[in-house]
Amino acid sequence: MAKKYAMLTYMIGKYSNKKYSFFAVIFTAAGLLSLLLSIPLDVHILLTIIYFVGLGTIIGWKSLPREIAPWRTLLGTLLHLSLTMVLGSLVYLLQDLSTQSVFLIILIAPILTTVLTGRRTEEPNLALADSPTKKKTKRRRWLNILLAIIGAFLALALLALTVYGFGLLSGVATDLSIRSPWDNVPRLFFILLFLITAGSFALSFGRFSGAPTIPLMMGLSALATTVAISVYSIGFGFDPFIHQATELHIFNFGEMLPKPPYYLGQYALVTILAKMIGGQVMNIDKWLVPATFSLSFPLAYWSLRRSFGWSSYTAAGATLGLLLLPLAPFVLTTPQGLADVFALLTILTCLPMAVTKSIPKRYPAMLAAATTAIHPLAGVPLFLFVTTLSYLDVSNGLRRLPKLRWTIFIKLVLLTAVSLPLLFLLNSALSGTDVTLDREVLSAPAAIIEVLKAPDLVTRRFSAMLDFAYGWRTSRTTILALAGLAGLILLWLAGRRSKSRRKRETAIAFMAGAIAFLANFILLRLWVQFPFLISYERTNYADRLADLTLIVLTPMLLYALGRLIIRIRRHGFPTLALGLTLLLAATITANVYLAYPRRDRYESSRGWSTSGADVQAVQSIDKRANNADYVVLSNQSVSAAAIRELGFKKYFDSKDPNITDQIFFYPIPTGGPLYQIFLKTNMDFGQRTTVLQALELTGADTAFYVVDHYWWQAQQIILNAQHEADSWWTENDRVWVFRYDKK
Repeated sequence: MAKKYAMLTYMIGKYSNKKYSFFAVIFTAAGLLSLLLSIPLDVHILLTIIYFVGLGTIIGWKSLPREIAPWRTLLGTLLHLSLTMVLGSLVYLLQDLSTQSVFLIILIAPILTTVLTGRRTEEPNLALADSPTKKKTKRRRWLNILLAIIGAFLALALLALTVYGFGLLSGVATDLSIRSPWDNVPRLFFILLFLITAGSFALSFGRFSGAPTIPLMMGLSALATTVAISVYSIGFGFDPFIHQATELHIFNFGEMLPKPPYYLGQYALVTILAKMIGGQVMNIDKWLVPATFSLSFPLAYWSLRRSFGWSSYTAAGATLGLLLLPLAPFVLTTPQGLADVFALLTILTCLPMAVTKSIPKRYPAMLAAATTAIHPLAGVPLFLFVTTLSYLDVSNGLRRLPKLRWTIFIKLVLLTAVSLPLLFLLNSALSGTDVTLDREVLSAPAAIIEVLKAPDLVTRRFSAMLDFAYGWRTSRTTILALAGLAGLILLWLAGRRSKSRRKRETAIAFMAGAIAFLANFILLRLWVQFPFLISYERTNYADRLADLTLIVLTPMLLYALGRLIIRIRRHGFPTLALGLTLLLAATITANVYLAYPRRDRYESSRGWSTSGADVQAVQSIDKRANNADYVVLSNQSVSAAAIRELGFKKYFDSKDPNITDQIFFYPIPTGGPLYQIFLKTNMDFGQRTTVLQALELTGADTAFYVVDHYWWQAQQIILNAQHEADSWWTENDRVWVFRYDKK
């Protein structure tokens, strides 16, 4: 069968060079038709899939001739998607994303990809295919058939559990204000997560199924990362509302001014997809990061098999380790979350590029460029890491001059290590943003040790499951870092035993990359200061580098897990196998729990979600204002609802000469003057003189003060504001709105 497939593939490869342009034109035409025609939504989606996946298949066929069809399609589609994103970012930065601009992007992207991939010259052969000898096949035929049947039944059962899990989540969706999705989700959901995880790992570990478990893991990933999307029917968080409103504005008007040189990749991708399917901006945005993160599972499986020649069972089992990473960045769509996903995809393609040279350098380079377009915080050091890794390969000619070769390597690593501080200083010089340096802190080793120290373990609450979950959270970064370090050492030793220079240099390069990202984390945490941010957000940039450092180590983490699986299986330790399965399932279940806001014995989230009553209040205020200029004093949830419903409708010029920035007509919780007046209004229980400060600041005619039922002292505020305001009303006895007119 394999010979017949290889012959067919060879014949296709022999004659398909002439057909490449024809199919490229067909797939490009599908994309253009999806953009231009007024057709049903499902046809829009079908044509969009044909455009990206069809062209991705051709790209993979040209640039990866030694791969079989599924992997060529996956990798080619990722390359085409990344190039489209980079091209869309450039077009948006220089012009706009109107329908005409998107038309040009759809038309030009395949041409650029053709130039990038070049001409197919190699004859294809099967890759990643298990090909046992005839004797071995005959001897184990019945056993393999039996295992396949058992594996198929188990896989179907796990798939049914996954579908049931999605049904559980959709059944508890709410538009009420809640502080944690776990308030609504039944405990049965965690049992399902545990069973699906344990079953998926057991299928691969027990040699029942290898590659077929990857779709199950993708479903498990989707189940784990879409809890917030499913439960919060209005939306989750605050930043996603801002980005969705920006994307909707770009979709309608082609651009959003001013255009900062970041977030462009996400805005371009969402807008292009929305233009092609005729809208659905918010749905595309909501599902973008969880859906893209699920693609890391087949990519990791392919990467491990291609790099180390593992069996499908070992690679599939090790791939499940992706769910040990901190999952919070992947549960909602933000530029940082999307950049983290693309960083993970980039790192996973770097591994086979470095170890076996089985993928062209253009793949990780283009994925890194797309990451940079999404968020430079992740993309710039990542692109430099890819450059450093590529340098080790192309500098083979300098092997006779090892001192020069490694000197250049060290300089590239040092540049990566200081890239983000340099980037922030450059941005500060160009934009006038207040970024300062604390020159004394780096001379204090104790400060560096304090930053690197793991958080203290919280006092046990004598609840076995919660103690385990929070114990994992406390030690997660340390454990994953040590596992990654173990993988680095194992890979270096494997290279030494097999005399593989590539394996040894790959281990060195990944170690250097992790150190460079860690150095950026330390410098941003201690040396670079951001006084323009409110106090509790000043370490946000640095904290994101901690997750990115783990992402750089992810291939080594998966390698260590794979080597452990091989060792346990080879020496026949059934008790250890069972223990590893249960431990991995319990840890991943705890990891999912920790990815979302919680209310338990350890922590109680203070943030309330945006509710349907908040949305109704925003709509009522806008209607009752009757086109007059008005300003609103409200909390973050109501402001998020306003951005969702009204976009960036109104800005005021400040009447205070000391405030030069324009003021949005709802408070934005980043320390702006309107938000400060809102906080003072709460302390003064809705006193009229305090509310009128907002009118003096903005010059508006009317102010609305919005009080949610769950506030501390809400009843006292409501009673006092009823006497102070000119009028008031309530939305379902959950939100109270008070109107103050200028006299």
